[in-house]
This record gives sequence, C-alpha cells and structure tokens, in this order.
Amino acid sequence: MSYQVIARKWRPQSFDEVTGQEVVTHSLRNAIEHDRLHHAYLFSGARGVGKTTTARLLAKALNCHKFEGKTTTPCRIDDENACPSCVEIAESRSLDVLEIDAASHTGIDNVRETIIDGLNVNPARDRYKVFIIDEVHQLSKPAFNALLKSIEEPPPNVVFIMATTELHKVPVTITSRCQEFQFRTIANSKIFDRLKLIAEKDKIDVTDEALREIARSGMGSMRDAQSNFDQVISFSGEKIDAAAVAKALGSVGADVLEKIIVAVTNSDARAILETVDDLVSRGHDLRNFASDLLGLFRDLMVQKVAGNSTERLVDSAAFSPEKLTELAAPFAESDLLRFFHSLCETESSLREAAQPRYVLEVGLVKLVEMKKLASIEDILAKLGTSGGVAAAASAGEEKKTLKSEQVVRPPAVPAKVESPKAEPLAAPESISGVPDDAFPEDDLVEPPSDDIGFSEFEPDVPLIETLPAAVANTFNEGLRVSSIPAELLEHFDDAKLDDAYEEVLRLAGDNLLPLSSGKKIAESLSNRARAASNTFQVHSAGGGTAARTAVDLSHMMPQESETDPPTIVLSDDPTDEELMAFAEALPVVRLVKQIFRAKVVEVRKPDHLRNS
Repeated sequence: MSYQVIARKWRPQSFDEVTGQEVVTHSLRNAIEHDRLHHAYLFSGARGVGKTTTARLLAKALNCHKFEGKTTTPCRIDDENACPSCVEIAESRSLDVLEIDAASHTGIDNVRETIIDGLNVNPARDRYKVFIIDEVHQLSKPAFNALLKSIEEPPPNVVFIMATTELHKVPVTITSRCQEFQFRTIANSKIFDRLKLIAEKDKIDVTDEALREIARSGMGSMRDAQSNFDQVISFSGEKIDAAAVAKALGSVGADVLEKIIVAVTNSDARAILETVDDLVSRGHDLRNFASDLLGLFRDLMVQKVAGNSTERLVDSAAFSPEKLTELAAPFAESDLLRFFHSLCETESSLREAAQPRYVLEVGLVKLVEMKKLASIEDILAKLGTSGGVAAAASAGEEKKTLKSEQVVRPPAVPAKVESPKAEPLAAPESISGVPDDAFPEDDLVEPPSDDIGFSEFEPDVPLIETLPAAVANTFNEGLRVSSIPAELLEHFDDAKLDDAYEEVLRLAGDNLLPLSSGKKIAESLSNRARAASNTFQVHSAGGGTAARTAVDLSHMMPQESETDPPTIVLSDDPTDEELMAFAEALPVVRLVKQIFRAKVVEVRKPDHLRNS
C-alpha cells in the first residue's frame, strides 16, 4: 500500500477522538442516543478543525450495520471486523452518503441533478441517505433557492450536513432551516498532545520543543499542523529538533525572537540590525517574522499582567511561562503596550512595502528608542516630587498674576464668609519656600471693606518695605522676588483664573471701586485700630456679611513722645494754616501718612460750618 499522509491516516474514527470540539460531539451523541436527530445540520468554522470528519462520523453513526439502529460508537476502519458501510463512508465512496464539493457544483443544474432528483430514491443499502455538502457558501443564489424546500421538508430517511468556512456568505433562509454548530480553533496544547501521540505510535524521534513549534505553526488547525509534521519528517529524517522545524517550515525559531527581546532590553540597535540581516540572508518572510514577534509581545504583556496563574492565556506562546516572566521583567506594562502598537504599524506597512527590510529595521530600532523613554512619574521623582510640583504650581500662579512693575504682597489670612449666596472660603495653602510662621497674625494687613480702596493713594515705596523687618526679610528670602525672570512676570489671559479671582473678591466684599474721599480711609483705619471686638463685618456685593478677625494696628499708631506736636484748639474762624496744623496733629492723619507715605494736600471746613 502506498504511503498515506498523517492527516488522512490519523483522521478521528470516533467522536472521542475529535480534538477540541467536545461541545459539538457531545450534542450529536445526545441527539443520537435520545433519538432527536435533526434533518439538516450546518457546521461552520476555520479550516482543518474537524467539520468534514465530524460529518462522516455522524453518517457512520446513522448507518453502521453492526447495530440495529443508530449508534454513537460506529466501526473503526482499522478494525478487521468493521462493517462495509463504515469503511466506505470513511473512504468517501459510499453510494448512500454523497459528498458534494460545492465549489465545483455551484449552479442550479448541478444541485438539481445531484441532490433534488435523488431525494425520493430510497437508499441502496443503508438506513439513511446523507448529503454532505462541503464549502456550501460557494453555491449560487439560484442553487440556494432550489434547496430551500428540500432542506425544510426532506423525506424521513434523508439528512443534510453542510460545512462552510465562511458562514456569513450562507443565506439566512438556509441557516434558519438548520441546526448550526460552530467549530472552534483548536488549542495548541491539544494539538501538541495529538502530535505527541502520533509520534509515539509511529516511533518518530522528535523533541517536545519541536512538537510545540509544529503545533504553533498550525495556528489552531489540526490538519495544518499534521501536514507540517509530515513536511518536517521528510526534511529531518531520524532526529527532529526545533532547529530542524525552523528550517523545514521557514519559520523563525524561538532563539531569534529571544535575541530581539534581549536587544530591546539592552538598547542594542546593532544586534537588531544583525538579526534582520541574518533573516534576510536565509530567505525568511519578514512579515511572518513581524507577526511572530507581535504574538510574543502580546504573550509578554499577558504574562506581565496575569502572571503564572493563567497559563491558558499564553498557551500558544513560543516560550514557557517561566521564560516569559524572565523576558518581561525589564519592562512595564506601558512599555509593552507601546511596543505592541508600534509593531502593529510596522507589520501593516510590510504588506505594501517596496523594501520590507528597511521598514522592519526602522520599526525594530524604534522599539529600542521607546525603551529609553522615561515616565512622568520617574521624572518627578528625580526632581523631587512634592517640591517640583509645588514650585511648578507657584511659578504658574506668578506668571498669571504678576508683572515686573507690580509689588509682591504677602497673602493675608482669609476670613470665614457667612453669606447666604456663597460658601465659606477655605484657608489657602502656605506659599512654597516660606515657613508657616513667617507672617504672624498681628503683622498681617487685612484687605479693606467694600467701601474702601486705595486708588487715591500711590505709595512712594513698595509695600514690602513697610512690613516689619523680620517679616520682610523672611518674605524676600523665601520667594526671592529679585531673582524672578521678567518673562515669568508677563501677564496672559486665562478666563478660568480671572473668574476665580473675581469670585474671591466678591466673597471678600471688595468691589475695587475708587474711593470718594480720603476721609473714608482714615475713618476705616481708625475704627479698625481702635476696635474692641474680635471681628468686624464686611458687606459683600451679594448682600451678605463676612466676619473677619480684627486687625490690631496699635503697634503702628504713632506713640506719644516729647517731640509730638501739641494739641491745637481751633478758633471760631480758623485760617487755612490753622486747619493744616490741626490736621497734621491728628493721630488718625499721622497713621495714614505713615502707612501710605502720604501727605496732607488740603484741609476744608465741613459744609455745615462754611456759612456759619
């Protein structure tokens, strides 16, 4: 007898031998045992996963002559006592089980001649007449329409079994009349077990690593893996190892994939270029190599995320879980994701590339450059995370609010706002670089109420110089105002910050309107300095009031001394000089002059005294 290829020699002879389709075989056996057989079946799935084999097994189960009726254990062809029906069905030469290739019987005439005209003819020997239509999606539309009635209501001893690799091309009118079973791709571990069984039975000397490579080459198809096994046996002879598999199938071995990963880990672009040159010199398909490398990065990412607890997720990997863990250790999950997306673009570009080698080389060197990227967390850690962030935030605020001509003012402690239309203001964070105790509560100058402003007074010197010496020195040393570059003090518009600033002013009760007279300033400052209560009320624009801590200005009031001017008593009709001298002697006026570096320009009589 001539040589028979492995895929045909080791075709499953029972439902138990169908690898990876346990759901389908279990359903069919139950249907046979409970006599719930359907008249039309539609098997769909990838190539080489057992659709035609299962169809033949079902036909054998219906017609096996060793049993009086249907059976789930038909005869094996290697059994000397196998019935003629099972042998003929297995060899595809039975008169009552017709296998039709829809690719070569596409038209309606073929369907009418082969199927429809023979429906009412009783089986020649078997119990059932079975029509196995392979690649049924190849039938023309008229041929499908001609089959509709026959599939819907066939004679009681007729069964249709249709198989297709492209289910979406089968009309809905056909699928709705059938029981549909979807055949899944087979796991590499199951293909490996089947190949190992074949190797042991046929006494083939092959390593486990070689069998894993062959199983991976099948890409979920048992028939493809068995055909590749045949090819490797023809190439290698007595001893088969992983290197022989790579040479025979033209695939890239695991050692080459490992070289690429190690080169990326070590940022060794030269090693990558040398590896690509070796692949080109040996005539490897660079796109297939990119696909294999893409699968490896996927396996590394899964191993990094899931760990060794989910070995089934990396069942198709070229390496063991332990080796994957070792290769993935130098990378973070984000690194592997970037590598994967970049390699996807490279693999897509290889399809239409005029020079695939150049595209692959540049794509792999890009992975080396990606390895050099540092995350923002690492950069902040090197700069000093908290200090760097605070300094950046402080610089951003200064750039928004300051100009080179403006005066840097220390922040005052905000008051608790009790307004029906506004939430209380929270205390601000401390300024970066300035100790929390740099501004004692007594040294802080409260902002004025809504009826007081400073537009009529322009201080001759920066306000910072009017602060107590200790506070001013700390403030200067903490912020280093003199070292701020001019470009950071330029103003730019930011609607969000502007709105927030205006909202703070509204809650504080400051409308920034010009003052009508200096008298209001003096009265307000005098009341603040002499207030006995702990709080004072500020009326906000919304009509509410804000309670603020009283500001003690007594330390800034002029102290009585021997050089103080005497109290002046005005006459009934004082002159301008007398009024000026009287004003200069008032403690309130002296306070205002000291705070604002101001001077008295004019003194007038009240309106009700001018005509008296």
